[in-house]
Amino acid sequence: MIQTPSQNWDERVTPPKPEYIIIHYTGTRTAEEARQRFCDPTPDDSIGRISPHYMIDGEGKVFQFVEESKRAWHAGKSQWKDITDMNAASIGIEIWNTGHEFDLEDFIPAQIDALIELVTDLQTRWIIPNTNILGHSDIAPGRKLDPGEKFPWRKLELNGIGLMPELLDDDSEPARQLMELPSKFYEHLAEYGYRYTQDQGVLLREFRRHFVPHALHNPDLDVETCAAILSLLNQRQPS
Repeated sequence: MIQTPSQNWDERVTPPKPEYIIIHYTGTRTAEEARQRFCDPTPDDSIGRISPHYMIDGEGKVFQFVEESKRAWHAGKSQWKDITDMNAASIGIEIWNTGHEFDLEDFIPAQIDALIELVTDLQTRWIIPNTNILGHSDIAPGRKLDPGEKFPWRKLELNGIGLMPELLDDDSEPARQLMELPSKFYEHLAEYGYRYTQDQGVLLREFRRHFVPHALHNPDLDVETCAAILSLLNQRQPS
């Protein structure tokens, strides 16, 4: 762990401790560019001061910028369920990747290994359930795309982190019935947590980016995507 203190943080108020983990990509050409940005107290652009709690570089090295008990500034305008201050409710982890602007690359195995170790520790110490491991695009769909469709969510799930849809028969009758009721599908998305926007095209695309990435560019609601949300709702912990 490499300590790289940033001035870009404030105190958590409500909730007083992290309940979510939000995964991002840096969207920068180099990890050093991101590191400098996260420590810059006076950036000269419109984005403003930003910081995650942690960043993982291309070699799998972990940098800590902000204490976990403090409110880092990584989520921006976002919402999950009824929470509109996701900075206060979460720990933010950035993974160095050039992102969509520079032709989204595959994540490096050493990065994912380091992430699995880090998130496992965070979940244990802060008692964060798998339903609360999310991507930036989940909490700000239409505004953010990260960590992107190449992020290996399934590998994390195989290591006990996060939720992914069970590999169900996509011809299941409940999923087929749901496909005939699009309004009910979007009600299910809101029930699961997607409440940042009501734009159905955006919601469908960003839900798929995380949970059904191979169907990302399908403009239509399909049985597999319906099966995915039903599976996730069935797996989630009671609130």
